[in-house]
Amino acid sequence: MIKIFVVTHKENPVLANDVLVPIQVGTNENISTDILRDNTLDNIADKNNNYCELTATYWIWKNVKDADYVGICHYRRYLNFYNDWYNVKPSKQKKIKIEDFKNTKLFNASSEKLEKKIASILSEYDAILCKPYTFKSSTLTDHYCDDHRKEDWDLTKEIIVKKYPEYKESIVKFLDKGTTFHMGNMMISSKEKFDAYYEWLFDILFELESKVTIPEDAYQARIFGFISERLINLYIYHNNFKIKGVPSYKLIDL
Repeated sequence: MIKIFVVTHKENPVLANDVLVPIQVGTNENISTDILRDNTLDNIADKNNNYCELTATYWIWKNVKDADYVGICHYRRYLNFYNDWYNVKPSKQKKIKIEDFKNTKLFNASSEKLEKKIASILSEYDAILCKPYTFKSSTLTDHYCDDHRKEDWDLTKEIIVKKYPEYKESIVKFLDKGTTFHMGNMMISSKEKFDAYYEWLFDILFELESKVTIPEDAYQARIFGFISERLINLYIYHNNFKIKGVPSYKLIDL
């Protein structure tokens, strides 16, 4: 069974079916909905302002037991497993209106066909991620520090080296010198690989959280979401994942 959880803070995502399963984050009590919430069972839903979609991935890690393969996408960002003509630049996400999105193969595929398509990819690859951006004059470290607090990034790397010293050379190779960036924390893999990654990630982030002051600015307060978006690249390349990069859609009128 394959379950890709569509992370949303709204009532319902544009596309949902038996494979693309909505999960609401942010515990917004003003929204009346019967879809899955991240504030049930074992959860960190109250950290959503700082952890973003990771409150959903934590919930999946801890609570989903009935799926062989899992992953996430976002309510306005979907991985495109079909790469049809809308993706004129397949290395980047395609900005698209909802009315056009509804004409794509992805939107119109049955759950059965979608599951078969994803399963066929995962029979050959360890994980599916969005096709990466390749920075021409920057690295993943530069990219983070240009937009966010450098001291948080430096502390993150220190924590990783302390806890997982075998990553020391990979930090230099894939972060400090690395230019390949899979964005959005959107990864689909076996549940076993998913769990191993998030056990590693939250071990790092929870220690980081205990040592930093959360920025007052609402955007910068999303610190752990931003950091994790870089760390997933470190993890998959350090662990020699065989990656299938697929284009993505970004819905622009939501």
